[in-house]
Amino acid sequence: MELKERIILSSATLDDVEFIVDIKTSTSLRPYEDLTSSDKEAVRKNVVERIKSDWYKQYIIKFNDTERTAIGELHIHWYVKERESWEVGYCIFPEYREQGYCVEAAKIALKYAFEDWNAHKVVAMCNEFNIASSKVLERIGMVREGVFREELPWQGKWVNQFFYCILDSDYREMKL
Repeated sequence: MELKERIILSSATLDDVEFIVDIKTSTSLRPYEDLTSSDKEAVRKNVVERIKSDWYKQYIIKFNDTERTAIGELHIHWYVKERESWEVGYCIFPEYREQGYCVEAAKIALKYAFEDWNAHKVVAMCNEFNIASSKVLERIGMVREGVFREELPWQGKWVNQFFYCILDSDYREMKL
């Protein structure tokens, strides 16, 4: 008996722009980031450009049921195209955190990257204080490869950023 996935990644469309803009400009949804812009018009323009691009994949994380309730967003994009590397990022609404949904969404993104787009590597970065995100990345098989010292401005000071990676060979080993 095959188990049904609890969540799906739904490709964002232009109808989703305002939803994504609200997430990307929300300090309460992204407490470990000092947002670079609260200018919703600039963010909106950026979101539209990315949705229309072939290098940036924007998804809405939804329950895999009849209602398709949105519970967050996930994006994956070229990190260094010549090296076949992608970068993944995500945001889950607070009421759905610590229930495994982010891990499931990130695993789907890895599947796309390695099985559909022939990625060699997927990377992710997070604020050193974002313990939940570090746990998600480690649960999906990513390895903390480094620390960018005082890389992020956050809450009036410079903090470290953790750098994570998973290679296509790591992914293949995990799938066995």
